[in-house]
Amino acid sequence: MNIRRRVHHQNMIPTASMADIAMLLLIFFLSTTIIRSREALDIRLPGATSGEPVRKETAIRLSLDSAGDVALNDARVGMGEVAPILAGKLRRNPGLSILLRADARAPYATVALLIDQLERAHAPRVSLVSNRKPS
Repeated sequence: MNIRRRVHHQNMIPTASMADIAMLLLIFFLSTTIIRSREALDIRLPGATSGEPVRKETAIRLSLDSAGDVALNDARVGMGEVAPILAGKLRRNPGLSILLRADARAPYATVALLIDQLERAHAPRVSLVSNRKPS
């Protein structure tokens, strides 16, 4: 008697090149995406006729808008949180400069409160940012 073996065929999807395809898609989407930096606050800076540019790589941006909202490197923080956060950053890197961008329409009392926070953080280098007025 002849006994035939039953052959079971398993269907398989080849997945050897899946990683290559995923990598190509990732590269495609990263290279075609437009990344825009956006400001956390709408700030109209006062004008100045002289000054020197500051390197942004060694600075912390501290922004104050006309409504009194504060942003630290484009992340909103409360007025009372500024000193502890800056003190921690300055302990880790004492060479940092603070770029204070205060809106021209902001009340001076609010700007003074922010400067008090900078004093509490013992910030050694504070620069006031302004737009350059045409001469």
